[in-house]
Amino acid sequence: MDVVSSSSIHKTTTIYSRATARMFWSCLDLWINLLSMEFAMQESLKELDVYDTCLLSSLPEVSKFGTKRPQETVSLYKCLEAFLKEEPLGPDDMWYCPGCKEHRQAIKKLDLWRLPEILVIHLKRFSYSRFMKNKLEAYVDFPIDGLDLSSYISYTNGQTTYRYMLYAISNHYGSMGGGHYTAYVHHGGDRWYDFDDSQVNKISQEKIKTSAAYVLFYKRLVEDK
Repeated sequence: MDVVSSSSIHKTTTIYSRATARMFWSCLDLWINLLSMEFAMQESLKELDVYDTCLLSSLPEVSKFGTKRPQETVSLYKCLEAFLKEEPLGPDDMWYCPGCKEHRQAIKKLDLWRLPEILVIHLKRFSYSRFMKNKLEAYVDFPIDGLDLSSYISYTNGQTTYRYMLYAISNHYGSMGGGHYTAYVHHGGDRWYDFDDSQVNKISQEKIKTSAAYVLFYKRLVEDK
């Protein structure tokens, strides 16, 4: 077991705390300024009196309540594509049309307009419904050194690079009833450290990608000139 010194822990924790503060504002910046949301009501739906659930058939199935499904594997890029895909609003989230003054079936669409220096990606690990709640255990395969978001930008404003490097992971272990959080932090080169309460131990890069990954922290790469 390779345990780092207390001074290194304090220095790394300070850097991690400052970075977390920057990430918080970057995350707000992402949701407030980087995403545009569009609502569209199909003309053919104006005559519908009830919600048409057939539009939900195109959405991927996540889980069946009451059944135990085997662990799934999905790439982070597939998650981004699903996040930015047109989504029909459910019966409990119907859109209020300012024109006809009624709640109507609508489609929601999110777009990325610009990207921050610090990118925080929050993976959906908890699923709620009117009757049940589940912990989602899917293994998300995410890039470490070269997350490329160039194909997901709807508006190019002269930004030179859309590539990111992973530098921290927040993990959640447990269930909906209770759990435990740990963190993996990059400390230069190929050095990664496992923060688990008061213990800080070195961990190999090959072991940082697990189904417990909950929040991913990326920083934008500087383009070589």
